[in-house]
Amino acid sequence: MAYENYEPVIGLEVHVQLQTDAKIFSPDATAFGASPNTQVDPISLGHPGTLPVLNKQVVEHALRLGLATRCSIAARSVFARKHYFYPDLPKGYQISQYDTPICYDGYVDIVPEDDEDGKSPLGTESRRVGLTRIHMEEDAGKSMHDPDGSTRLDFNRCGVPLLELVTEPDLRSPREAYLFLERLRQLVRYLDISDGNMEEGSLRCDANVSVRPRGREAFGTRTELKNMNSMRHVEQALDYEITRQIAAEERGESITQQTLLWDPDSGTARPMRSKEEAHDYRYLPDPDLVEVTVEDEMIERVREGLPELPRARRQRFVEETGLPPYDAGVLTEERAVADYFEETLRHLYKRTKGGDTDAQAKMVSNFIMTEVMRVLNERDHDVDDLPVGPERLAQLVFLRIQDKVSSNGAQEVFEAMMEQPDKSAGRIADERDLIQVSDRSAIEPLVDTVVDENPDKVKTYLGGKDGLLGFFIGQVMQRFDGSPNPELVRSLLREKLDARREEVNVDE
Repeated sequence: MAYENYEPVIGLEVHVQLQTDAKIFSPDATAFGASPNTQVDPISLGHPGTLPVLNKQVVEHALRLGLATRCSIAARSVFARKHYFYPDLPKGYQISQYDTPICYDGYVDIVPEDDEDGKSPLGTESRRVGLTRIHMEEDAGKSMHDPDGSTRLDFNRCGVPLLELVTEPDLRSPREAYLFLERLRQLVRYLDISDGNMEEGSLRCDANVSVRPRGREAFGTRTELKNMNSMRHVEQALDYEITRQIAAEERGESITQQTLLWDPDSGTARPMRSKEEAHDYRYLPDPDLVEVTVEDEMIERVREGLPELPRARRQRFVEETGLPPYDAGVLTEERAVADYFEETLRHLYKRTKGGDTDAQAKMVSNFIMTEVMRVLNERDHDVDDLPVGPERLAQLVFLRIQDKVSSNGAQEVFEAMMEQPDKSAGRIADERDLIQVSDRSAIEPLVDTVVDENPDKVKTYLGGKDGLLGFFIGQVMQRFDGSPNPELVRSLLREKLDARREEVNVDE
């Protein structure tokens, strides 16, 4: 999106809901979708006399994300009470971190050219988005406003662990904000710290945005956008607000610093309240929680447990398996799919024992990007739940490499494998008469017969109507008792028909 004479300046505040068995300061459950007010306890409800105890897993998750985003790690960090009064905040304050976050001064790289269906080549210049901080905090409850004007409160979310990630104002377009969130979602899923589902609130984003004339260094007055529950809504809301601010600047109007609520139905944002500053919250150190101490030994243990991150894995797939960058990008989008690909390839290499490994990797990639991902989308499966595991998919790919099944036959076998998890690809292909015959001596007599029985069509073919080759192929395929290799049939027919052409030339 181009804005001609103005440059947008965007910073994001992203809340990542962590996958933990217990809340950040209490042992209560955190499962999504539970009935209202069934996952609450005295600590998360702020009952007098209760004391919070920090969940160590939350600290480890914070370190995983901090290390993956090249942050510095604070040896000591402090929890604070962020005071504000709202019905879904039972204590009257939220436990968070303020001036001493656990992670700070990191970055995330995005590739703007990923805009074009993810087909950007490796090595395309990336944009670095600075991270001011990543800090730990607890979630508040949820207010549900009914049409009659009443409000119901669900406190299940109170105390659910969050990481808040604050970027520098380094983003310059709504599309870059979208790509940043896409990259962050991929990271937290790879790190296995969050499912990153914006629709369920596992990833929530507020955006600060201002505009300035191109060439000016000073920032304009910023507004904050809230209530964006998808990456697409973030992009749409930012475009709306940037366009609104530019129009105001052109009319000579001043921008009011305020918080705006995005309405996806109308495609507009409406004022919610004036934009708060840090002093409005009266941050105070929490007297019930000790300092969080992170020793070097813990940092190194977490670092050693980090998975290979998506960009590095994508690069490795290109260099080691010869995959095109597009294939590598698709396969590494989700960690589980990348694992599935590598495990399938490992089982396949055991069967092939060498050969053209790049071609084998490409064939596995094609199967996953077509058949496997189609099923995952249609049936809303995770790849880990797929009845066709890596070893069984390798069986099917091996049949194709050996030309024992055709491309269409392989699709039919895959569908049957989905419904018959106890049967191998070879057995299914055999039972369905899909095993291709590639024995020349078995096919050649029938090819001769078809050519001999159709002299008029042979003459027409030799006269230049090459499309008749399909007729001859069809005749052989129909008459053969079984599944002849269509490429071998094509090759034999061309050989026989070319021989007839030479015979005609000799007679003339």
